[in-house]
Amino acid sequence: MSKTFLKLPVMFFAIPFVYLSLLLDTYFHSMFGFLFTLLFSLAVGFYFKACDHLILWLLGNILSTVISVILQAQHPEWHFFYQPFNPAFLVLFLSLLYLIPQVIGIIWATSLQIHLSK
Repeated sequence: MSKTFLKLPVMFFAIPFVYLSLLLDTYFHSMFGFLFTLLFSLAVGFYFKACDHLILWLLGNILSTVISVILQAQHPEWHFFYQPFNPAFLVLFLSLLYLIPQVIGIIWATSLQIHLSK
């Protein structure tokens, strides 16, 4: 397997998934962004466990959360759209929520004993 393919998912963590899902929810009033990122999170956890890159997985989640918190600060209108919650709290909560399907993907890759070559 090519090294470029193995490093490709690391670049995905530079994308602030929580921010994008909130942005899609705000502008399109659709849950599609949340559902897509939840399914993508499952695949990411599976992939990083299969490649034995759990440290990169942890660092990538931290990076994505930090970028999401920084970007959500550019949208003061979200304080009214997501009324019972502070948007920064919502980003942190959703980042923790997105860890659940990633951990399920890690457990799934472990139980299937799948290892991608390095």
